Amino acid sequence: MNKLFFILFVFVTAFTSAQTGKVNGSLVDKDAENEPVAFASVVLKGTNYGAQSDIDGKYSIVAPAGTYTLVVSFVGMKTVEVPDVTVRSGYTTTIDVPMSAEAASLDAVSITVAKSRESTEALLEEKKNSVTIKQSIGAEELSQKGVSDAEGAVTKVSGVSKQAGVKNVFVRGLGDRYNSTTLNGLPLPSEDPEYKNISLDFFGSDLIETVDINKVLNSELTGDNAGANINIDLKGLTDRNELEVGVSTGANLQTVGEDFKAIDGGSYFGFADAELPVDNLRSYSFDNSINTENQSGLVNLGLNINGGKRFDLGENTLNVYGLLTFDNGYRFRDGTVRNTTSAGAIYLDQDFVSYSYETSQIAQIDLDYKFGGNNVEVLSMYIHKNSQDLSEFQGIDNPEQQGDQVFVRRQQTNDNNLFVNQILTNFEFSERFTLAADASFNALRGSEPDRRNFEYLLRDGFYSPNIDSGGNNQRYFSEIQENDYNAKALFNYDFASADSDLLNYVTFGGDYRFTHHVFKATTFNHTFDGRIAVDIDSPDDIYNQESLNNGTFRLETGRGSILNPNAFVPFNYIGDKFIASGNVNYIRNLSEKLLLTAGARFENITQEVEYNTNIANSIANGPATIEENLFLPSAGLKYNINDDNIIRLAGSRTYILPRFKEIAPFRYDNAGGTSTQGNPNLDISTVLNLDISYEFYPSRGELFSVTGFYKNIKDPIARTEIPTAGNTLTYLNVGDQATVIGAEIEVRKNIFENEVLNAEGDNRGDKLAAGFNASYIYSKQELDDPLAQFTDDSTELQGAAPLLFNFDVNYNTYIGDSNLNSALVFNYFTERVFSVGTRGFANIKEIGVPTLDFVSSVGVGDNGKISLKAKNLLNPEYRLERDGGDQNVTLSQYRRGLDISLGYSYKF
Repeated sequence: MNKLFFILFVFVTAFTSAQTGKVNGSLVDKDAENEPVAFASVVLKGTNYGAQSDIDGKYSIVAPAGTYTLVVSFVGMKTVEVPDVTVRSGYTTTIDVPMSAEAASLDAVSITVAKSRESTEALLEEKKNSVTIKQSIGAEELSQKGVSDAEGAVTKVSGVSKQAGVKNVFVRGLGDRYNSTTLNGLPLPSEDPEYKNISLDFFGSDLIETVDINKVLNSELTGDNAGANINIDLKGLTDRNELEVGVSTGANLQTVGEDFKAIDGGSYFGFADAELPVDNLRSYSFDNSINTENQSGLVNLGLNINGGKRFDLGENTLNVYGLLTFDNGYRFRDGTVRNTTSAGAIYLDQDFVSYSYETSQIAQIDLDYKFGGNNVEVLSMYIHKNSQDLSEFQGIDNPEQQGDQVFVRRQQTNDNNLFVNQILTNFEFSERFTLAADASFNALRGSEPDRRNFEYLLRDGFYSPNIDSGGNNQRYFSEIQENDYNAKALFNYDFASADSDLLNYVTFGGDYRFTHHVFKATTFNHTFDGRIAVDIDSPDDIYNQESLNNGTFRLETGRGSILNPNAFVPFNYIGDKFIASGNVNYIRNLSEKLLLTAGARFENITQEVEYNTNIANSIANGPATIEENLFLPSAGLKYNINDDNIIRLAGSRTYILPRFKEIAPFRYDNAGGTSTQGNPNLDISTVLNLDISYEFYPSRGELFSVTGFYKNIKDPIARTEIPTAGNTLTYLNVGDQATVIGAEIEVRKNIFENEVLNAEGDNRGDKLAAGFNASYIYSKQELDDPLAQFTDDSTELQGAAPLLFNFDVNYNTYIGDSNLNSALVFNYFTERVFSVGTRGFANIKEIGVPTLDFVSSVGVGDNGKISLKAKNLLNPEYRLERDGGDQNVTLSQYRRGLDISLGYSYKF
């Protein structure tokens, strides 16, 4: 009855791993040309933990952390005992044993320990032993919580949240511009000129071993940072042979049954052509239709295959690992959008429907060569991500006459291709002196081909395009090309004596980064001189060659009409960024309990943007340039009260560098009728960071921690609306300073765990655990730039929710020999600023949203697994509001719907 109760309890519980490691390897008969020894007995002496080798001579034992003697025996062969085998939580120890009719020499036994950072307990142990404050989430926890990508991973960490409608995450109230992203410790480019960091949803959970969130900044990290460095470590080979195949399917329940509309030119795999299809304004030769297409059978699909093999090359080894994935998904939304005057009167009120399709493909190959305590790893990865969105809006928009309504249809494709190539090396010159030298070349090719935005006025009983408003009837093409070169070297010299457990070492090195960025955009406007009826379900009847020939509309680019010889010269900018830096960091135990970290970083920064745009040209005005030399000190203290209680202090100085787009005087026309232009007069922001934390580790896998933090930002940068004829946003150093003060708490607790051993000595017991983290953030940003005409003198930082909560409860049990893992994960943030008010408008606020996900998996046979995910169970309403005087006005509202997926994977 108790077992039945806990199976039912699966819907409110989840799983955390046992405090275990793995011992595996191969048995061979050295007298028979190393033929595999099948069905031999392999046990950890004095325990019930053991295994039998398979037909290929392979064995695997999972056991609690500790030190054992491994005993290998087989009838007719000499028994081999390998002493002092250390099993470490989260690690795999590989022991290959040669056997014979005579006793095998222990010198011939090959022992390899491979670190696995996937398990929750291994990461907690790493956090406990680290010299600075650090948070990590591993593949094990990602699987338990049903996290599909790196973006979802970091939002499970205290102080990190995602804002609806805003790309990337906020860390301690600081958005995209204040954070940095690295892959295996090396920088990555952004695929979108609007953002500094690459979209974290590029990196699916199939790729990830761990995601590290470094909120405490030190001299080894880039100085262009104030919130966190988010580092993604990719999976590699951890066993001698691995092969896993998985398939999943599912649907968004809000999408099922809808008449789904798709854009013309989209495709199932999402590859898009970025080339301009028109080179003559007298020719209407666009490849895609403006009409929409209907689709059915909208089932989401996921496929993945990953695996590898270890090759022995004499005394050296070569690990080969590869991965291929495909993923797609459909989503339907409907809701309302509104806007008001500064007095609170509604002038825009529209219902909308949105249809979106996303697909991605990933290919990765990783070669890791280990020799004599050194290793050289070469990694190449290709990520393709494509999104296709169609939205329709119907209602009023500042009507000129009684009864006027508008209908707007937007069709948009974003196609991104990222190529990552890395060389990662570690060399041991001696027991004291080591070198880690890494380099990368990243190539980003992104495009927005043929964004179609058409608006029709409903008046006198028929729809027509707006008169003399070409910008409201527009096709838009843009491309990004970015090449990013990185190199870094970090030397480590250990001063400590061999018999000392106290740390005493120095790291020193340098980084170099060169980024070449090209952005270009061409807009095609359709200008009508008189009203003409259009069927909104068949607009191609009007937008065609015949209508262009007879003068129904004129086709013009953003640079003008056919009379302009430069009509097809795209608006563009070219940005180059050079950052050369040196760093040094000294770590020393001042006593057995007190550890000092002192570091410094020097950065030489040159950033230059040349431009030829709709508002300025760098030939006449000179390029937008930033040149700085910055000294960035950092320091920290770690005090071990005892083995389980730790206090940490840290402080650092960092900076925030304006992006290429922000300093280029280039007006970007956004899909929503607004525009954004750069400001070449922006200054670098400088940041003071202070942290203090207390950590308590009651037992393995458990944690209680409290962290307080303070940040002071001088000359903060913000995107702000300015008074112009249209709705124009620009970038300003909005005030002298901004302040962020906050606290975070994290708790991980094993509620109960019981051990039940089967006849083979394997644990078949139950375990219940829970995790909770929360953060409080107070933020204040001064607002005193006269150009923006701010409504208030100060405000909270955009995206900084005062309170954030994450809670998960985990349960693990067995049904026979089948492992059942389940988790329930809850997240909530309180109301926060979405947009800062100007010219008498109050701030726009994002209303707090609770989310609840359920994830479960059950073993099938020896190597199979079935998984079930139910995400967004509460299906809350996402809502933006603004103070409208007597009451708040809802400006936007919609629901995302419940996502259900079912998957199966098999490990060979």
